[in-house]
Amino acid sequence: MARPAGIRASDTAYRRIKEWIVGGRIAPNAPIDEMEAARELGVSRTPVREALLRLKAEGLVEIARGRGIRVLPLSAQDMRAMYQVITGLEVTAAHLLAERRPDAAMLAPLEAATVAMEQAEVAGDDAAWGGADEAFHRALLDLSGNPYLRETGFRLRDGAQRAHLVAVRLQPWPYKSRSAQHHRALIAAILTGDPAIARAEHFTQRQRGEQALVAIVEKYALSNL
Repeated sequence: MARPAGIRASDTAYRRIKEWIVGGRIAPNAPIDEMEAARELGVSRTPVREALLRLKAEGLVEIARGRGIRVLPLSAQDMRAMYQVITGLEVTAAHLLAERRPDAAMLAPLEAATVAMEQAEVAGDDAAWGGADEAFHRALLDLSGNPYLRETGFRLRDGAQRAHLVAVRLQPWPYKSRSAQHHRALIAAILTGDPAIARAEHFTQRQRGEQALVAIVEKYALSNL
């Protein structure tokens, strides 16, 4: 299928290979063969190489002379460090969003993601719950109105996503139910239009979530995420 005008082959390769890594199709520490990827994507090696260099800059792959290319794993320490930065960005996003004094219509993406989490809980669908939770946090970053914050937050969430989804699947449903309730509390806090209330509410949530998810990684000794 021909690419739409204006979309570079390297951009397409970057997006697809990143999807393979984040979605778990290419496992941590697994090698990436440039020629094989180029054949599957229907492009030459050059755009694949350009895509891999971008992914290296984002910390998703390692390109080592004589050792090839591999997907970098995440340790519990890596996850904690990334979550700490994500927390700072998301707390700021909640502050900025509350400053805009949004109405319920503006926060519709947050509400839709929370409803999807609740529906996934009823269905007992871990994957759907994890996807809805991810959508909530990305919507929060997006609604901040700060493009630099959004871009940095999305990139970090991309890096942590595969490990996050594994950890989420291991969490019991009572934890997931409380998480959805906390998301609703954040929406209510943002609707007050008081940045301090929104910031405090989300900081408490993020600390709780970080501790719970990193604890799961440590409990099960998950070292290949």
